[in-house]
Amino acid sequence: MSLMSDMDVLDAVKAGEIRVEPFERAFLGPDSLDIRLGNDMLVSKTVGKTIDPNRPENFFEARKINGSFTLEPGQFVLGTTVERISLSESVSAQIEGRSSLGRLGIMVHMTAGIIHAGFGAKEPSALTLEIYSVNPNSVFLHAGMKIAQLSFFRLNRKASKGYDFMATSKYVSQSKPLPPKAEK
Repeated sequence: MSLMSDMDVLDAVKAGEIRVEPFERAFLGPDSLDIRLGNDMLVSKTVGKTIDPNRPENFFEARKINGSFTLEPGQFVLGTTVERISLSESVSAQIEGRSSLGRLGIMVHMTAGIIHAGFGAKEPSALTLEIYSVNPNSVFLHAGMKIAQLSFFRLNRKASKGYDFMATSKYVSQSKPLPPKAEK
C-alpha cells in the first residue's frame, strides 16, 4: 500500500477510481485533499445516564448550520462533509484534521479515520466527522470551511469485496451524519 501523490489522485479521478463531488482542484495538495464542513450536524446531549453501545439510544439532536456553529469546550458533535466520495476496491483513504484547526484544539475524528476501499461505490457518500474541542474557549465552526483532509492509498491488491457490498457495513449511502450503530 502506498500513499498517493497529487498526480496519482488526479489519475485515479480521471480513471473513476476516486470520485469526489464536488471536486475542487485547488483543494488538492502534494498528497492530500482538503474537504469542507457541511450544514448537517448531530449535537450530543446529556442524557443523565450511562450509554450502552449494545443498546443505543439517540443522545444526539439534529441541527442545521446556518452560517456558523459555536463549538464549546469539551463538546462533541458529529458533522458531515460537503464533499461526497466514492472509492474503488483498489483505493482506501485516511481522514485527518488540518493543522490550523489542530492548533485551535479541534479534532475531527476520534477513532474512525479509515475510509475503506469500496466506500461510496453504490452512491457517493458524505463522511461523518467526529468533532471534539479540547480548547478551553469556544470556537466557531463555519459551514463550508475547510475542516479536514483526505490522504488516499493504493492497495497492493484489489479488495475482494468493497465496503458498500459487505453485509456488515452500517454506513452506506449516507448524506448526513448518522448516530452510532454499534449493535449491528
